[in-house]
Amino acid sequence: VIALENGMGTHQIDFKNYALKAHTVYFVSPEQIHQLEVEPDTLALLKGHVMMFTPDFLLKYSISPEALTEMSLFFNCDESKPLSLSATDMERLLPFFEKFKSEIDKQQPYQWEAVGAWLKLFLLECNRLKYENQEKNIKLDKRQADIVRHFKNDVEKHFRAWHQVADYADSQHLTSNYLNEIIKSETGTSAKDFIMNRLILEAKRLARFSEMSAKEIAYSLGYEDAAQFSKFFKKCEGISSQ
Repeated sequence: VIALENGMGTHQIDFKNYALKAHTVYFVSPEQIHQLEVEPDTLALLKGHVMMFTPDFLLKYSISPEALTEMSLFFNCDESKPLSLSATDMERLLPFFEKFKSEIDKQQPYQWEAVGAWLKLFLLECNRLKYENQEKNIKLDKRQADIVRHFKNDVEKHFRAWHQVADYADSQHLTSNYLNEIIKSETGTSAKDFIMNRLILEAKRLARFSEMSAKEIAYSLGYEDAAQFSKFFKKCEGISSQ
C-alpha cells in the first residue's frame, strides 16, 4: 500500500500509467509490476507512507483472502484503480500510520498482533472511503454480485488452464450466455475478453521480466501449440510474442 500525502509524478502498475498525486492511495498485489516516477521539481515536497506485508501475515492475524476479495482494493483480474481522496478523507487515514509506527517503534508484547489489528481496520476504512467515493452505474443484486465475485476469483485461480467461458459457467452451474451477460453488465467487458485480458497481462509480465522463451510462456499459460499462442498474442496486442 502506498499512501501519498504530497507529490507529483507517475505510478505505472501492470503497464498502465496512473497520476502520482496528493491524497491518493495505491494498492499493489503480489506479482504486479509497478514503478514510481516522481517529478524532480516536487521531490523535496514528497511525503507519504509505504506498507508491505505478506499473505502469511494477513492469514496469521485474521485477514482472510475472502475479506480482501470482498473489499476489491487489490488486483483481482480486472483493474484496481488508485483511491483518490479529498484532503479531509486523507485525514481519516493518517492516525493509522501513526499507530503502525508507534507499535513498531515501541516493541511491546503482542506488537505484531496489534499491527495486524490496525492493518485490518485500515483496510476496512479504505474500503469505506472507496464505497463513499465510487460511482456505480449499475447496481447489482446480491446474486449477481456473487456471480461476478466468483467469476473473478475463478479467473485468477484458473486462467492458465481454463480458457473458455463455458469452464467458468460450469463452475457456477450457469449457462455461458447468462454468465457473459452478468459480467458485461458489471465490468463493461465480455467474459471471454476478461479471460483473454488476464492471459495477455500474464504473458506481458513473463515476456518482460522473465527469461522464459515464447514457447515456455505458451506452455505455462496452457497453450500446447506455441504458434497458436503467438497468433493469439499478436491478435490481442498487435505484436508478436516471438
